[in-house]
Amino acid sequence: MEAAKLRGITRRFNRYRFPECRARVIKNEENSLVVEFDGTANFFCCFDEHFEDYRIMLKEYGEEFKIEEVKEKGGKFMVRYKKSTASP
Repeated sequence: MEAAKLRGITRRFNRYRFPECRARVIKNEENSLVVEFDGTANFFCCFDEHFEDYRIMLKEYGEEFKIEEVKEKGGKFMVRYKKSTASP
């Protein structure tokens, strides 16, 4: 994914959710992303909704991804997004 576009999406996400949740892109590959989420509310109910909000924000910018994997590590969540393929 284009780095400048992804930076803009992440900045917009963080503008409206920090300090409760912060996203940081760890890996940006052609067909996948790894995003780290942390914040003051990381173990509260519904924190995982932020992962879906980020996916929806990607979609608003024309990028179709799905959540492939979520791992918790040291109070942070690592979320792998996989680029969705268009249906024939």
